[in-house]
Amino acid sequence: MDVKVLQVFVAIVDTGSMSQAAARLDMTRSNVSRRIKQLEKDLRVQLLRRTTRKVEPTQVGWSFYEHADRITREMAALESTVEDMGKTLKGHIRVSVPIGLGQMVLGDMLLEFCDAHPGVTLQLTFSNRVQDLVSEDIDVAIRVVPAPPERYVSRELARLDWVVCASPRYIAAKGAPYHHKELPEHDFLALPAGSHRVFLNLVRDRHQYAIELEPKLQCVDMQFLKRGAIAGHGIAILPYYLVREEMKSGALRRVLPDYDADPDVWGRRLCLLTAPNLYPTRAVRVLTDYLQSQFAKGGAAEALMRSVARSGAPSG
Repeated sequence: MDVKVLQVFVAIVDTGSMSQAAARLDMTRSNVSRRIKQLEKDLRVQLLRRTTRKVEPTQVGWSFYEHADRITREMAALESTVEDMGKTLKGHIRVSVPIGLGQMVLGDMLLEFCDAHPGVTLQLTFSNRVQDLVSEDIDVAIRVVPAPPERYVSRELARLDWVVCASPRYIAAKGAPYHHKELPEHDFLALPAGSHRVFLNLVRDRHQYAIELEPKLQCVDMQFLKRGAIAGHGIAILPYYLVREEMKSGALRRVLPDYDADPDVWGRRLCLLTAPNLYPTRAVRVLTDYLQSQFAKGGAAEALMRSVARSGAPSG
């Protein structure tokens, strides 16, 4: 049996769509459909059930998928072993990184990786959403999460510090809160949290205070939120790496300096996520090891993740 047809079948089950499977394998949809029809004809069983919304395995198809998935992974491992015998690292890696962090920190790391491994090609997407890595065909994702997702292999790279800050213009116009109970009275800028309200945990002297806020502005683009804060539209909660230079220059000032912000809804763990896979390609293994080593050894990346208290940034 041709291993290629097994790869086609596995891709259909993983994505739930012949069109998406064709895109993953760089094939035409008609070619994918033809291969599956021939496979079912050769085996004399129906492996897939086609509905108006998706394609899903039959009971026999699920059993076949388990074996096909294992075989294709073992073949990938074999190819990777052969590849390891060469001197040049080769492969294609699909990487997804957060928008702001990707542009400011991770982008340079990935460009350095490309320089070091010219035989590797990267397909990079910027997104803050925790995708389904399998169905969206992502090899490596880096995300800021409250807790590592259980369905993926997770490696924590760093802890992010969040800052409650405002511009001198806003503070001059509306004042700065000095107590957590005053915060709901102010204009607030924040990432979306699934509704028009967000819940923020503030910690002071080991006491935790849960604050419910109705933001004036919500946006997934943290660069836009930073612009809004600098322009005086409200108090924002933003990761320290994003406002580090503005805090130093005075364009933004920390408010509620006696409190630490702990946004459970967005999280502070920077995690490297991969789908469970006993046979990752050598290129993926080298990239994940490289990213872990970059954060482990410190340097510029660690400086961007460092807490406000340790960094010596002005509190306003």
